[in-house]
Amino acid sequence: MTDEKNRTNSKGPQSYGPVASVYDTLMREVPHGTWLSRIERAVRERGKEPKSALDVACGTGIATQMLVARGYHPVVGVDLSEPMVQVAKTKAIAGQWADLAEFQVQDAATLDLGGRQFDLVVSLFDSFNYILEISQLRSTFQRIYAHTAPGGIFAFDMNSIFALKENLFTQRELDGPVKHDWVSEYYEDQGLCRVSMAFWVVDAETGEERHFSEIHWQRAYTETDICTWLTEAGFVKTAVFGNYGSRPPVRNSDRWLFVTQRD
Repeated sequence: MTDEKNRTNSKGPQSYGPVASVYDTLMREVPHGTWLSRIERAVRERGKEPKSALDVACGTGIATQMLVARGYHPVVGVDLSEPMVQVAKTKAIAGQWADLAEFQVQDAATLDLGGRQFDLVVSLFDSFNYILEISQLRSTFQRIYAHTAPGGIFAFDMNSIFALKENLFTQRELDGPVKHDWVSEYYEDQGLCRVSMAFWVVDAETGEERHFSEIHWQRAYTETDICTWLTEAGFVKTAVFGNYGSRPPVRNSDRWLFVTQRD
C-alpha cells in the first residue's frame, strides 16, 4: 500500500483536484436524475413531503442543481473537495440559481451546519465508499442524523463488494473531449480498491492536450454493517435496494441504494 491510501479518509482534495474542471463532462452519462426520481418515489411511499434538502458529497453540484430545479428549498451542498465546490458555485452563478443553493467545503464526518436540519438528505454516486476508515463512516452517519429533521429521509448509494472485486472501475475511453484510462485493483485482504486514473484533456482555446492523473481509493463495506451503523446513529426503517430498483440486492448487484429515516 502507498502513502496515498493512508492520507485519504474520504472524497478529498487529492482525489478530486484537477479532475474537478472536467468532472461534469465525465459524468454526462451518469443518470443522476433517474436516481433522484427513484429516491423521491421511496420518499412518497413513506408518506413524506420534504421541502428542504441537503446534498452530502455534492461534488460539482449536479444533484444539488436538480434538487433546486425540483423545488426544494432551502438546498445546501457540502463536499470535502474545495475545487469541486468552487466549480459548483461557479455553475450556480452562471446559471443564475446561486441564490437558491448554498455550498460549503465540509468533511461529512465532522459535518456542522450550525444546528440546521433538512427534510431530505441525499448522497449519490458511491461517495461513502471513499471514506476508508470505519470510524469516519460511523461518524458521518451520526453527523447526518443530527442534520436530518424529525421524520426526515436519508438516502444514499454505495458500490457493493461485488462491484469493487470485479474491477468495474477499470475502463478506457479514448474518444471524446475527455480521454481517460482507469485501472482498478482490489485488495481483498484489506477490503480496499485502488483506482489509477489517467486523463487527457484538449484545451478548447489552444488545442493543446494536457495530461494528469489521480489515485482514488474505495473501501468495500457489507450491507449488514451499513445497516447496523445507521441504526446505531439513530435511523430507523432502513430499506436496501439493488441497483436503484425495487427489490433487495442480489449477489451481482453492483450498486446498493439505502433509504432510511429519522423518527
